[in-house]
Order: sequence, then C-alpha cells, then structure tokens
Amino acid sequence: MKYQLHKKKSYLKLYVAILILVVGAGAVTYAKHGAQQPPKPAAQQNRPKQAAATHTDATGKYLFSGTIMLGRAVERDAAGNKEQPFSGIAGLGEYDARIGVLECPITTNQDTFQNQVDNLIFNCQPSWLPVLKKYYPILSLSSNHLGDQGPHGYAATVKNLTDAGFQTVGNYNPHAQKDNCKAVLLPVKPSGQLPVAFCSFNYKTLFKPEPGELESISKWAKKMPVIGMMNGGPEYQHTAGAAQTEVARKMIDLGADMVVGNGTHWVQNTEVYKGKLIEYSMGNFIFDQYDYDGRLALNLVVNMTVPGSANLDKWLTVAPDCQARALGVEAVANPAADSTAQIYASTSTASPTCLAAAKDLAKLQPKFTFDIVGSYGGLRDVAHRANAQQQADIETRATWAATKAALGQ
Repeated sequence: MKYQLHKKKSYLKLYVAILILVVGAGAVTYAKHGAQQPPKPAAQQNRPKQAAATHTDATGKYLFSGTIMLGRAVERDAAGNKEQPFSGIAGLGEYDARIGVLECPITTNQDTFQNQVDNLIFNCQPSWLPVLKKYYPILSLSSNHLGDQGPHGYAATVKNLTDAGFQTVGNYNPHAQKDNCKAVLLPVKPSGQLPVAFCSFNYKTLFKPEPGELESISKWAKKMPVIGMMNGGPEYQHTAGAAQTEVARKMIDLGADMVVGNGTHWVQNTEVYKGKLIEYSMGNFIFDQYDYDGRLALNLVVNMTVPGSANLDKWLTVAPDCQARALGVEAVANPAADSTAQIYASTSTASPTCLAAAKDLAKLQPKFTFDIVGSYGGLRDVAHRANAQQQADIETRATWAATKAALGQ
C-alpha cells in the first residue's frame, strides 16, 4: 500500500511540473505576441484594401472671339432686337465660357450713325449689356476704340460693365495701370471656378510698350497659368508685323502659356513659339464691314485640363477670394481731368487679393489643346458658323495646319 501511495504521489508531482511548464510557455508566448486573434472569416480575408484618396481632374472648354462692336450699322440693323446680332451663335458650339474683345465704349452718349461712319467714333448703349453678358461675360478692353468717348467715357464704360457683372481685363491705355494682368475666374467641370491670369495690352496706333510694362506678366506666371491678350498690328494684313511678333514672343518669354491677339480686322497667321501658341488676329466677330476678309472671323477654342490633386482642390476653394472685378481702378479727386492717367489711380483690390489668397499654393500646370471654329458675318449679315469654303480660307490665313503639327495635335 505504501509503494502504491508513493507511486501516485510521484505521478502527481510529475503532472504538476508539466502543468507549470505549459502555463509558463504560454505566458511567454502571450508576452511576446499578445493574445492570438481568431482567424478572419473568408469574406473578410478576400476583401480588397481600401483605395487611396483620388482627386478629380478639372476641365474647361472656352471660346475666344474677336472684335465685337454693337454700334453703327450693327445697332441700326438690329432695330431694337438685342438678340439679333447673336442669333447665329449656337452654331459655334457649347462652351463653359466665351471671351470677347469689346470694340466700343458703353455709355449713354448719343452719337449719330453718320458721325460713327465718317469719323470712326464708336459708342454702344448700355441697353446691350444684359444680352452681351449672356454670351460674352468676359471681355478684353484693350481696344483702341475704347477711348473714342474720351477718358470719362471710358470710366463710364468700366462702371457700366462692372455694375452688369462682367469680368474685364486690360485698358485702351496700357500706361494708365501699373498692372495690366488680372485673375479671371474660369468655370470648370465637374464644378467650380479656377483663377487664371489674363494679361491684356493695347499696342495699336498710339501706344508702345514702356520699360517694365510687360514684365508684370512674370509675377503672375510664378503663381498661376497666364493667357496673354494683345491688340495691335497694321490693319488689313494677313501676316503679323514685326512689332506684333516681338511683343507676343516677349509675353511668352515672360511666362504666358499662350497669346491671343486681335485688332487688324482680318484673320492673321498663327505660330508656335517655345512650344506655346501665338494667334495674332481673330478678325471681326460682330462688326459691320462688307469686304470678304472683314467678314471672316477665327474663333479660338481652348481646351484646358488640370490633373486632379490636393493642390487643385485647394485652388478651387480660394476662387471666391480671387473674384475678378472690372478693372480695379478708382477715380481720383479731379473730375475735370482730361487724361486717363489723371482720372484713374492705378490701384487694384482684386489682383493682390488673389495672389495673397494663393500664396501658399503651388502653381497649377494645365494642359491646353486648341482648335478653331470659323464664323462669317458683317454688314446686314448676322455672325454665323462659316461654311466649308470659308472655314478653309480661315485656316489658310491662320496657317493652321502647320501650327497644329507644331503643337503636336
């Protein structure tokens, strides 16, 4: 009996020792690796990992059109129907925004038809503005005829356009402002607005670039895309003159992404300089000339794509701070002044605000592609899409085949 009891005690000690070893090993394993999790169900094991955050591209399609003059025979033939000059515009296609070149002051001054014809003094009534804004809410004012009603008429033009909600850039006198660039809000898809700098200069007839004037482009080009606009060149020529070429290429050298020119009343050549498009003159879009070339117009289609990124998302949020206003110039205290420089102080509230709002953002690098849509109008003929022969003539005058090839399109 004693032997059996001793044997049972020995087994008991052995069991206890083994139990201690097992518990100890488990404790060490737990300390090193933590509690073992139960295996995931098959459905969870096969679930794909969550994708990284994605950002949507911003895209826009814009139409740049040439000379728009709503006085003289255009006003006469419309006979009070303000929609009449624009009644053929649907044939040019659908766009997120259209940009035009205004060729007449907008004032309540009364000027006779014959005076406008004989002396080339233009004036357009403010009653045009609601319809004009519907089709061309962005306007360049860098046209020599914007000074036809004098500096005070130009001041009235700026006020009328601003009150009507237009975005405008430039000045018929490029020396009157310290900076001829401004942030313009371009609508983009799927939704939103994107600030793009427009730099617009009139170097026709009375004005030539002053030292440091064009250089304002470089300040804007460091922060955002730049579209250069230029009014200049000898009239009724199919090829740009040396002065036009010099100014346009300098704008590219200073950082402009393209140059859109006008002012000669005829369609002129295009070219590619340092990989960037220069279009020298779009011709007359709404005007009352009657010669064939004076009726042809090049409408430049600009397609913009900005790759999606967190930086783009931030740019879209600062757009309200970059809300463009007419010219941002203020009248000085001397109402009897007879020069633009005296009437205007070269101050702008919109431009610095936009640059300040975007100071911590990286510059966007859009991709641009281009096309041209021809139109034909003129005296007693509403501007409408060009027919096949007219389109071919416009493309020939614009040297478009060579330019497209140089752009790689």
